Amino acid sequence: MLRSRALLAVTALALTASLSACGGNAPQEIKAPAPTTTGPLTEERRETLFLDATATHLCGIQSRVYTDPGAMASAYASRPIYADLTDAQVDAFRQRLISDPAFAARLTEKMKVVCGTAPSASSAG
Repeated sequence: MLRSRALLAVTALALTASLSACGGNAPQEIKAPAPTTTGPLTEERRETLFLDATATHLCGIQSRVYTDPGAMASAYASRPIYADLTDAQVDAFRQRLISDPAFAARLTEKMKVVCGTAPSASSAG
């Protein structure tokens, strides 16, 4: 549980840093998975798009070794490409990560899957 809280704190810190950064709209080389379904963009689907892109972005940053702290800070401050979401929707979701612990926990769980740290079914139990 302590590890989950630490991961959540790191995630919140990274997102807070990116929220306060200037010009954080640079596209990243790591892209979120392509949508697996088509159809109308419901609120649930927009949340999924946001969480997928954010988790992929943060996992990509965490998988690199940075020798320059400024480069690492810049990477965290940059925004991934959020396909099919407006800037206003992204800003609302980013604010929600700070204000809604359940939503932040969903990002943490998504990061565990994307980053490859989630326990596999064979090791659980």
